[in-house]
Amino acid sequence: MKRSVLDRNNFVNTYSRIFDGKILKYVTFIVTHNCNLQCSYCYEHNKSDKEMSFDIAKRCVDLLFYTDSKNGIWINEEECHGIVLDFIGGEPFLKIELIDQIMDYFLEKAIQLNHRWMIHYMINMATNGMLYETEAVQDFLKKWEGRVSISVTIDGDRDTHNSCRVDSQGRGSYDIASAAFEDLLKKYRMDGTKFTIAPGNINRVFIAHSDMIERYGITRIMSNCVYEKGWGVEHATTLYYELKKLTDWLIGTHRELDVDFSIMDNFIGKPMPDDEIQNWCGGTGKMLAFDIDGTIIPCMRYSPISLGEDIEPLIVGHINTGIGVTDEQLTTVNMLESITRQTQSTEECLRCPIAFGCAWCSAYNYEINGTPDQRVTAICDMHKARVMATAYYFNSIYRHHNIPDRFPMNIPVDWALEILPKEEYDMLLDLSK
Repeated sequence: MKRSVLDRNNFVNTYSRIFDGKILKYVTFIVTHNCNLQCSYCYEHNKSDKEMSFDIAKRCVDLLFYTDSKNGIWINEEECHGIVLDFIGGEPFLKIELIDQIMDYFLEKAIQLNHRWMIHYMINMATNGMLYETEAVQDFLKKWEGRVSISVTIDGDRDTHNSCRVDSQGRGSYDIASAAFEDLLKKYRMDGTKFTIAPGNINRVFIAHSDMIERYGITRIMSNCVYEKGWGVEHATTLYYELKKLTDWLIGTHRELDVDFSIMDNFIGKPMPDDEIQNWCGGTGKMLAFDIDGTIIPCMRYSPISLGEDIEPLIVGHINTGIGVTDEQLTTVNMLESITRQTQSTEECLRCPIAFGCAWCSAYNYEINGTPDQRVTAICDMHKARVMATAYYFNSIYRHHNIPDRFPMNIPVDWALEILPKEEYDMLLDLSK
């Protein structure tokens, strides 16, 4: 039975179920800076032909296993019962043979050392699907079946997908990507996908989501607005009305209890307690990434593939030295570990009455402000619109099913009226009573 949208818990991912509550560490291997698409919203705006060698990759794996020295910062017994090896690019399938070599070496090393990771490991990859049908990729998926989690990015219907996801000639990638996506649905019985909302597709949010639900039978869509600058109040208005249309369509087609949307979740839109210090983003110590040259960074977003050549990558280690070993590395590690919600937020953010659910990227903070400890708030208006759309979503469903619960309208009226006309705001207020 599908989970009711009215009775949802936090999504428990596949890895946590497999490892029965064990603490997991996500370790990323950036196997290439190259990609066979040029998606308009991609944060990797400095792609190149650079790639990781097998020699570098082996030394990265070696470092993971030797945690009995200073290399153990961020990789230790307490914080790494199980490990998720995440392979990314660019496009990771461009280096599928290398990834296969890395996994062979990783498993061989784990068995030699009688290490818990010979059992407690998973492989994770997100792909654009362009190489999915190749023999090399299919052989890899068969070889590591049961250990590999793969997702193909599909941005809704053909026109929405092709509005942002194109190749170097400007040609849309939908037909190939959708074929790969459908094959994954059949083979692995997936029930969800991810959709990236950007200025280039904001006016197609309803069409994209409804198409994925209707065409593929998707029941769980993880959607988010990109964190980068470029949003305006007009985009926030569009997002609200697109999500409102989606709510009306769900109720009209009797799907409202069967589909989960991360962008409209009932935990958002509330003030955060003063003692809540956790950083939203995992890029300050919860993750770890090996770049193509063996440089170790807090997450792949700190790589030159994202920052460009004019911004120094934020380095916490190197395969030649370990993690947090040199004075400079240790200073960076200590700085990252001292970041909290309070240290990086403005007073307005800390006192925000709808702060729950507002997201940010620590590496993007670094790219724009020169430090991960100062939030970029480009997404603020989009969060406000999201909260109001969520109020419409839940309160419409509650009323439709004669449920007394209500989603609170915590957004200040002056904020709301920057995005919506007064009659729309008044309707939301009435709906929440």
